Amino acid sequence: MGFWPSVGSVDLSAYKLGFGDFVHAFFSLIVFSVVALLDNNTVHCYYHSFESTDKVLLLALPPVLGAISSSIFVMFSNKRNGVGYTLTPSTSRGSVPKEP
Repeated sequence: MGFWPSVGSVDLSAYKLGFGDFVHAFFSLIVFSVVALLDNNTVHCYYHSFESTDKVLLLALPPVLGAISSSIFVMFSNKRNGVGYTLTPSTSRGSVPKEP
């Protein structure tokens, strides 16, 4: 009961972190950082000395990084169910549940 599943009832080996999980975490952090640091209000506050030629970088970098990260996310697809959702007997890792 409670937050942690009992060890005897759930096979916890399915929840091990893999290489793809770290790739997801790294690129999610990079995308968040770029979007947060290159926001128009943040740039005016912290980088107010940007020239007009540097503004091309502000406009081009987020979509380019988003496209690269999206392709990386597709290559390292994540098959996790999400926070709080355990594996059910009808769905194993990597399988899609059948519709009724």
